[in-house]
Amino acid sequence: MRSTVFFIVSCLLIAMLAFGTSCSEPRRNSDAYLVQLDSLLRHQPELDQVKQMRIGELKRKRATATTLTDRYMINSLLLDEYSTYNADSALKYANANLEIAEKTGTHDWLVATQLKKAGLLAATGLLGNAEETMKEINRSGLKAYQLADYYEMMIYLYSHLGNYAGPAGTDFYVMERAYKDSIMAVITPQHPEYLWNMGWAALGTDRMDDDLIDTITNKVETSSLCSQTDSKNAYVLAKLYQQKGDYDNYVKYMILSSISDVKMVNADVSSLEDLAKIMFDRGDIERAYTYIDYCLNKAISFPNRVKAYGVTNTLDRINKAYQERGHKQQRRTMFFLALACILAAILLASIAIIIVQNGRLRRQGQNLDAANKSLKDNVAKLSSAQQQLNEANGQLQQLNADLKQLNADLKQKNDELYESNYVKEEYIGYIFTICSNYIGKLEELKKNIHLKVVTKKYKEIETSTANFDMKDELKEFYQSFDSVFLHIYPNFVNDFNSLLQEDKRISLREGELLNTELRIYALVRLGITDSVKIAEFLHCSPQTVYNNRFRVRSKALLPKKDFVESVRTLGAFMDRGA
Repeated sequence: MRSTVFFIVSCLLIAMLAFGTSCSEPRRNSDAYLVQLDSLLRHQPELDQVKQMRIGELKRKRATATTLTDRYMINSLLLDEYSTYNADSALKYANANLEIAEKTGTHDWLVATQLKKAGLLAATGLLGNAEETMKEINRSGLKAYQLADYYEMMIYLYSHLGNYAGPAGTDFYVMERAYKDSIMAVITPQHPEYLWNMGWAALGTDRMDDDLIDTITNKVETSSLCSQTDSKNAYVLAKLYQQKGDYDNYVKYMILSSISDVKMVNADVSSLEDLAKIMFDRGDIERAYTYIDYCLNKAISFPNRVKAYGVTNTLDRINKAYQERGHKQQRRTMFFLALACILAAILLASIAIIIVQNGRLRRQGQNLDAANKSLKDNVAKLSSAQQQLNEANGQLQQLNADLKQLNADLKQKNDELYESNYVKEEYIGYIFTICSNYIGKLEELKKNIHLKVVTKKYKEIETSTANFDMKDELKEFYQSFDSVFLHIYPNFVNDFNSLLQEDKRISLREGELLNTELRIYALVRLGITDSVKIAEFLHCSPQTVYNNRFRVRSKALLPKKDFVESVRTLGAFMDRGA
């Protein structure tokens, strides 16, 4: 059964992979600029509507114009809008401006309008009429900026004449080159078409200026791509990159030029026609057909006879490729349809086999279910026993933990008891020694006084008792106490200072073991916390004890309650029995 299912799945996978490989175009990384261009083409009706709204607004202004100057200016704006949109309407406003220029005798208006009219005639394929219009212009009477426009129009005219003449157009291209040289002598960087003309002057020559390419590139990259100048700059930049052999930038700037043309609803879309050829060469037939079809529609609506003729030739090539691809896809579809039928027959046979196998498996499954049920019961019993064992282990672990804690507490209490017994032994011995010394001194004092009483030396008795100074005795008492305490807790002073602020720690004078503040807290360490008892022990006033304790607590790093508790645990106990 497994081998049969594996065979069916393998056949289906092979068919799906073959179909996906043959019926889909090779996937390419989509350029963001191409996506933007495709979006603009899909929204062409909206762009066309915006164009019509601008034209409508200018027409309304023209209807209210009262002077010839206003009418000329508005006609010029309409002429600019129509010059790449509708040639017939553009010629209408060009002729209207020629009449105004002749009426007013304004030579600049006349020349500017004649140049625009010649450009329209050349764009629509009326090259003879365009040439006649250019002959009407007196070149010798032109100003410097008009001369640049004149040369530019002659370049445009002879370029179209050369394209129209085909192989016989060599002379026209010679004239085009001559006018390109002429315009370079008069055009200035301030002219709107300066970069366009500089680029075209470098094309077809070995004068590839990287600085010029960088300048045009910067201009295009910082432009809004919303004017004919932006489109032309991007187009000539693409041509320069093509001549340089930089294919990626050639395609990029040809797309940017096309974007600018489509934004402006420009009917003279040379860049999009070139881009369609690029897409065709790359095998992207869908885009190539979409772009060239747009170009053809614009050439017909303009109308541009020469452009329509050239676009038709390109469209024929793309159509043939498109149809050929359709035939190939149809043949592949038929092949895979037959393959699908064969696979369907195999699938039906396999299903029948699977049904038989399933019957056998069902019976085996029932037996297996019974065995599984028995196994589950045994597992449940084992699980219950395991759970009880886990609970017993948990209780035992808790008991062990409690026992460990009890042992630790007992050890701590034993240590504390041992320390307490040791301290008591030390101090009992110390007290017996003190008491014995003082009994001896009292016995000696008694004998001296008795002797002097017997001999009636009362004056000497008065003198000896008057000179008896308890300060020395008290000093000796402190010295003995300090020695015994530090014998038991040798690290007490350092440990006590660690509880105080660093700049307020207690420093002992030379020869001192403890001072008054340390003796008070030494007694606290021994368990004597009452200030009155401490005062009696040290032979001082309770106020003195209180003041010293308060002064030390003000230097402490810890709160009052925590400080006292910490003092009671200070000093590493010196185990003399070890």
